Amino acid sequence: MKATALAALLASFQRHGHSIWASAEEDHERKLLLNQADAAKRVDGIVKDAMASVDAGDVKGVALPLNYVKLGTKLGGQGQQQLTVALRLPGVERDQNVMIDTGSASLAFCNESLIDEAVGITKTDYAQCNTYSRLVSCPNDPSASVYPAFYVGQIFEGNVTASYQIDIGNEIVSVSMNEVNFAIMSEVQNYFCSGPLDGIIGVAFDAQNTVVEVPSPDFDLWHESCERDDPFYKSGGYCKTDNLTSVTLPSPLEQTLKDDTAANLISTGVFGLYCDYAATFGSKVDTIVPSLGIFFGGNIALNNTFYNSGTPQVSL
Repeated sequence: MKATALAALLASFQRHGHSIWASAEEDHERKLLLNQADAAKRVDGIVKDAMASVDAGDVKGVALPLNYVKLGTKLGGQGQQQLTVALRLPGVERDQNVMIDTGSASLAFCNESLIDEAVGITKTDYAQCNTYSRLVSCPNDPSASVYPAFYVGQIFEGNVTASYQIDIGNEIVSVSMNEVNFAIMSEVQNYFCSGPLDGIIGVAFDAQNTVVEVPSPDFDLWHESCERDDPFYKSGGYCKTDNLTSVTLPSPLEQTLKDDTAANLISTGVFGLYCDYAATFGSKVDTIVPSLGIFFGGNIALNNTFYNSGTPQVSL
């Protein structure tokens, strides 16, 4: 997600007044902070207070800190600004830093070795082939149109957790998305697998999470048709999905919100994102900065420090 869009959202959030965690006297403390350490400390404090309110039964939902990265030009990142979240697969004791994207609905991890490392995940009969950017011509065949940016991967099912540490008290909190679908990439050429990034999580809903049924687990969905003279995208091709059955799967976030609603953990399946955009200035390229953003899920998304209208704002 681009942080500029989040800044605009934040401006609209602040016009709605005060929440259960902010009073008029505290308005000066809610201004955007330029200092990253101060911004991160405040984000962690807001998350801790929000979750304490959940524990006390005052509100339902979840809040967790998000990280920020400004991408370099490797693989066409070209200075993009992204919020990220650190996710883990069961049995894999290292974070997967995935970018948050409001324009897609898939969860996909870059490292193919996760297939062998993760435990308790199940391979499905589905695979995913997503292409990005515009069509380009092959140097050796100008009539051939190919996509230079893509990823291809088998779809798995399993538990994905977001584990994070709140600075105050060094408390470890784990938030789980249970039995959700995700891809592990076997072939990829895209900026969200460059620099410090390990994948992508789309927070749009299921209409944008299309997969195909594959005739065999090792069926290759990608057809590479040419090499290209490009420092970022050195080849091009297209998805071989025309004769395969397409299926739309619920996005992991959508499924989790529905499951939490059914379990009475929340009563409204919505989410909100916040970023302290001023603190992102001066960030080193391809360096993840902790706790410059917040994810609010469930009822807490409609009543928090930055937004308290009680009504979801829907973007078509």
